[in-house]
Amino acid sequence: MMTIIFAKTRYKYDSYTDFWKLVELSGFETCYVDEVDIYKPRVYIVSPMNGEWDPHIRNQAGKMHNAHLIHWCLERPSGAGGIYIYGKSNRARMYEHTLDDVWVSDRALASTTMLRYVTLGSDYGLGEPGKQKTYDFCHMSYIVDRRARIYNMYGAHPDQVGPNRWPWDTNPSRDEVLRRSRFALNVHQDTYAYQEPLRWALFAAYGLPMLTEEVRDAWPFSDEFCVFHNYSGLMGRLRAMLGNDYPRWRDMGLQARHRMCEEFNFKKMVIAGVKESLGP
Repeated sequence: MMTIIFAKTRYKYDSYTDFWKLVELSGFETCYVDEVDIYKPRVYIVSPMNGEWDPHIRNQAGKMHNAHLIHWCLERPSGAGGIYIYGKSNRARMYEHTLDDVWVSDRALASTTMLRYVTLGSDYGLGEPGKQKTYDFCHMSYIVDRRARIYNMYGAHPDQVGPNRWPWDTNPSRDEVLRRSRFALNVHQDTYAYQEPLRWALFAAYGLPMLTEEVRDAWPFSDEFCVFHNYSGLMGRLRAMLGNDYPRWRDMGLQARHRMCEEFNFKKMVIAGVKESLGP
């Protein structure tokens, strides 16, 4: 199989910190987008593309196209103008041959957009479960009104909500917040019932039992590995879980950690996805 190289944009996205940590832990080579050479027989995986990818690939139009170019699309459909545009714009790049394949990490989203599904796995090196708990929950998500309405329901106990830490070097550090939280709470940024695969991989690495807003297809998660609830009842469900026997939920988080870091390990999923993408 051709060498796998992950292509970074020159612009740094804090929200992709964990993605690049997973790449590093897996030992894959990296380069910058403007260093991608379509003449070389390499598999290049880019995420995100920003505005750097298309012009660089189009500038190489005269070259023989020996590389295999993959976009691992981890953005929400709302940011691309909805499901229709999300699928159409990604497929258009394949028709134009600025990409050879597009991966998404939600099976329902892949089915709806006719793009390839590849699981975004995790790695033990991404986080370590903590024993001492300070916070009732953390979320590590960009605050939009839809999320704020849920988080603000916990207003009587703001000191028990893990601070939203980006980047890592704030006091307390993001690592400390994640280790000291009892639960992880996942609320969608929009009304699309799709996963946040990178955040789920992060929570799994820390063995955090996760309560998430409902999704159409949660694979590789299930009721055995996390808790699903409708949007309006999320905070009530969290309070009920906090009042129950915590060891039960702690074990659920640890089971999810084992599942995502072993069976669905990031490196293993990348290699499997590339083999499928390249075909026989």
